[in-house]
Amino acid sequence: MERFRSHYLPRTPAGRLILALFLGLFAFTQPPLVFWIGNRIEPWLGGLPFLYVYLLVLYILLIGVLGWAMRREL
Repeated sequence: MERFRSHYLPRTPAGRLILALFLGLFAFTQPPLVFWIGNRIEPWLGGLPFLYVYLLVLYILLIGVLGWAMRREL
């Protein structure tokens, strides 16, 4: 019987970079990092509290990383 590699593990250097970037950015949206960095109301940026802007930027970056992975067909 032939043995197959797990499809959960990236096989290319670009795949490993994208996975590391995604997990690193995602870590900044989870406690305790979001509590240490983004959990504040002041200052207001563009009419939104800092926490909302912080999370919005991170989620847009995460979507960008997923789009990059989709374009590379990883």
